[in-house]
Amino acid sequence: MCPVLFWDWTAKTNGHRVVAMRDYGQFCPIAKAAEVFAQRWTPLILRELLMGSDRFNELERGLPRISRSMLQRRLRSLEDSGLLRRSIDRTAGVPRYRLTEAGSELFDVVKGLGDWGHRWVNHDVGPRDLNPDLLFWDMHRRINVELLPDRRVVARFELRGSHEQRYWLVFERPHPSVCYQDPELEVDIRIEADTLTLHQIWLGRDDFVAAIRRGSVTMDGPRELVRDLPGWFALSLFASIPSAV
Repeated sequence: MCPVLFWDWTAKTNGHRVVAMRDYGQFCPIAKAAEVFAQRWTPLILRELLMGSDRFNELERGLPRISRSMLQRRLRSLEDSGLLRRSIDRTAGVPRYRLTEAGSELFDVVKGLGDWGHRWVNHDVGPRDLNPDLLFWDMHRRINVELLPDRRVVARFELRGSHEQRYWLVFERPHPSVCYQDPELEVDIRIEADTLTLHQIWLGRDDFVAAIRRGSVTMDGPRELVRDLPGWFALSLFASIPSAV
């Protein structure tokens, strides 16, 4: 069956244009849903929106390899499909993106896809899969805020191995943050970690305490912070899913 092109009669006031999107030409609900969901980058954009990112620069942080033009196109496509609502933040003067009811209902779909991937596909994370920027972005939004001390705690992470970079996590209520450059705040605890090991810990394939014992992770700071910091992390949303391999 030849693919049918969608026509968008509202995109131009002086006529119509062909949108670069192909449908399956089927009435099947799976086919219709896939036309919206299964475009490249769209599931990851939905992941970020479902995790709470609602500004363009936040979405870019969670999608380090996407181009700005591609992100803009996909956001427009999600808006046209009724999954996304765009508004202007009057305080900051920047767009904000909020999922509609239809978009929010995709949480179980995205979570189920991640569960399946972690169980059957993501069992052998190697050096080419590592992305420290995305790792720390995910880490800062998966913190057990209720377990944090009353005062602000700044942790500096020094990665070694396949990547040698520095990151700063600022643990404070109600919103922890991540810094990719020195925030010029007094550092309370210093962590050195092998990059691959830290990714595996986050994914539930390794253990923080075990990594410390064998020297893949070292921590330097007040004893109570060294003791408590591993428990502040909720780990990846998929860390509890065991590998089937």
